[in-house]
Amino acid sequence: MKRNIVIALDVGGTFIKSCIMLNHVPIPASQKEFPSLADQDKETIIEQFIHIFKYQVDFYHSQFIEQDSHWHIGLAFPGPFDYEQGICYIQGLEKFESLYGFNVKRAFYERLAQEQGSWVRPLQSAEIRFENDARLFALGFSTNYPQDRFIALTLGTGLGSAFIDKSTIIDHFVGIPANGWLYNQPYRDGIIDDAFSKRGILQLAHSLGVMNHDLDVKELAEDAIAGDVLSREVFTEFGTRLADMLIPYIQAFQPNLLVFGGQLSKSFHLFSAALQGFADLHQIQIHTSERMLENTFLGISHMFRF
Repeated sequence: MKRNIVIALDVGGTFIKSCIMLNHVPIPASQKEFPSLADQDKETIIEQFIHIFKYQVDFYHSQFIEQDSHWHIGLAFPGPFDYEQGICYIQGLEKFESLYGFNVKRAFYERLAQEQGSWVRPLQSAEIRFENDARLFALGFSTNYPQDRFIALTLGTGLGSAFIDKSTIIDHFVGIPANGWLYNQPYRDGIIDDAFSKRGILQLAHSLGVMNHDLDVKELAEDAIAGDVLSREVFTEFGTRLADMLIPYIQAFQPNLLVFGGQLSKSFHLFSAALQGFADLHQIQIHTSERMLENTFLGISHMFRF
């Protein structure tokens, strides 16, 4: 049987997490975290990616007998990014600034073509694909719910979103924004990303009278769990607003599931009441996933249909 191998990378501003997926199954021992070097010049950043690719090829060959294999490279990359062309448009976020306007995909192919050694040969003809991390999380999650239609939200530094129908990412649908990206859609006096993110919940806390400016979300959640009334009110209002924001997209897409991932979703029990009532009314199940990285790796693998 031919082996299909995906070198999967979840690219963050601080770390790049990588894993080998063999015929859509992760090899746990291959999972490794590397510094992203996102504040460095573009040559240093590209060299770090090549180093990660080499590490994974060497790991694979140390564990498995050589066999007919088809290699792929898949990356969950933060945006703004032209995922089809492989061009980075990140600017003003203090990460990957040196890659602005740079064709990362082309640079990978060029560097791999120049590299010497037997390790690089399987990668010189490998397909390289990029995609948004929230969409890949949703795609990976969908492999266990292949017949479902759902909206996935990742809540953390920002809000990521994806609309999935029968394990297919929906890019265009009446009533939802292009690519299923909600982050830049208007909400109240700003945009969705402003309200439903770490900074959004902290701004909400300040507006409701929790005035400790050094407060972070973890401490706010700990105070709420301990019974602090104002902190509990922050999360309750956050959930109420989240349900309110979702109404038009629920009505348009008619999902049977809502899926939540990301750091803020670890506090889901604190803001779930309004969402649960809303979901019950519309006969929608809610799932939260703390396995965001595993689902992202799985989604990266399933970008390649083999």
